[in-house]
Amino acid sequence: MKRILFVTQNMERTGSEMVLWHLLNNLDPNQYSVFVFCLKKGALYNSLPKHVQKSVVYKASGSLKDKIWRTLLKIIGKKPLAYQLTVIHKEFKPDYWYVNTLAMPWIYQIANKISVKVVTHLHELLYAFTYNRSNEFEAMLQKSNTIIGCSDIVCKCIEDIGHPDVRLQYSFIDENNIDVNKEKVEVLKKELGIKAEDFVWVISGATSYMKGFDYMLRILEKFATINVKFLWIGKKFDDGLNYYIEKIAKSKFNDRLIFAGAQSDDYFNYMSIGHGLLLLSREESFSMVAIEAAFLGIPTVGFDVGIMRSFIKEDMGEIVDDGNLKALIAAMNKWQTKTPDKKKLKNEALNYGVSKQIIKYQHLLDSL
Repeated sequence: MKRILFVTQNMERTGSEMVLWHLLNNLDPNQYSVFVFCLKKGALYNSLPKHVQKSVVYKASGSLKDKIWRTLLKIIGKKPLAYQLTVIHKEFKPDYWYVNTLAMPWIYQIANKISVKVVTHLHELLYAFTYNRSNEFEAMLQKSNTIIGCSDIVCKCIEDIGHPDVRLQYSFIDENNIDVNKEKVEVLKKELGIKAEDFVWVISGATSYMKGFDYMLRILEKFATINVKFLWIGKKFDDGLNYYIEKIAKSKFNDRLIFAGAQSDDYFNYMSIGHGLLLLSREESFSMVAIEAAFLGIPTVGFDVGIMRSFIKEDMGEIVDDGNLKALIAAMNKWQTKTPDKKKLKNEALNYGVSKQIIKYQHLLDSL
C-alpha cells in the first residue's frame, strides 16, 4: 500500500483543488493510504471521503487548543507550520509528499530537513511563476523528484529548464456532476434581462487583466447595434480596472455586459445561458472552462491558450492567435450564425472527463 501526504492550499472549488478532490474520491483505499494537509478549510474540505485523514494548520482549525499550542510553539522559538507538518510526517510515515500547487514555496525547506521525496503538481504557467522569488522557484525545481504538469505547455516549460522527471496529467472535469436545470436557466435569463432573441457570450473567470477583462470595451463597441450580450461569471475584483470598465460599459452600452459574480451550485445553469464561450485570457495553463462548455454543447471562440489549439476542432468553435482582437471579433461574428456540432463537443470533452482521466492518474501515481 502506498502512503501519500497531499499538501494543498484549501480544498476550495478551484481547478487545481477540484482535480485533487476528484482524485481522492476515486483512489482505492485498499491500495492507497492518504493524508491531506491544508492551509485553510475550503468548501470541499469536509466532503473528503471518510477514509482520507486530514488536517488544517493550527491557525485555521478554529480550535482554542490549537490556538494556545501555536502560541506556545512561537514562544519557544518553533515555527508552528513546520512543526505541525513534521509531526504529521512522523506519525503518518508517507512514501512521499504530493504538493498540489506552486503557491507554497516554503514547503520545500521543510521537506529538505526531513529528507522526504517530493512530487509537485504544477497547475500554473509563466505569469504565476512571478509570484515566487527566484530562489523559491529554484528550490521547487531542485527538491521535486518529480514534477507533474497539467498540460503539454506546462510540461514543456519545466522540461526546457532541465528538470529530469516531468510527467503529464491533464486536468479534468467530473462529467457525472454536471447538471443543468432548464427551468432554472429560464428563470435566471429573466432575472438578468436576457431576451429570447439575444445571442449570449459567456466568459468565466475573475474580472482581471490576465483574464482579458480589459478587452471588453473594444468588444462591446463592435457589437453595440445588434442583440448580443456578454455574461461574465466569476469573482468581481474591487479595483481601478473594474471601476473603469464597468463605468464606461454602463454609460455607453447599457445592459450588454452582465455580471453574475462567483457561482457554485448554479454555475452550470449560468453557463447554459450562453450560446458561445468567449475565452479572452492572456495565458492559461489548461482552460478547464472550455472543457465544461464543450460538455454542455457550447462552442468556444478565443485566444490560443492552454490546450485550446489541440482541443477545439472543426465545428467546435475557433481559436485565434494570442491578442489578435480583430481575428477574434471576426470569429465571433461567424459563430453567432454558425451551428456547432454539439455531439462532437460533448464527445471531445469526455476525453477530459474523470472517467477516462482518473485511470491515467492512478497509473501515474503507481509509477512514482
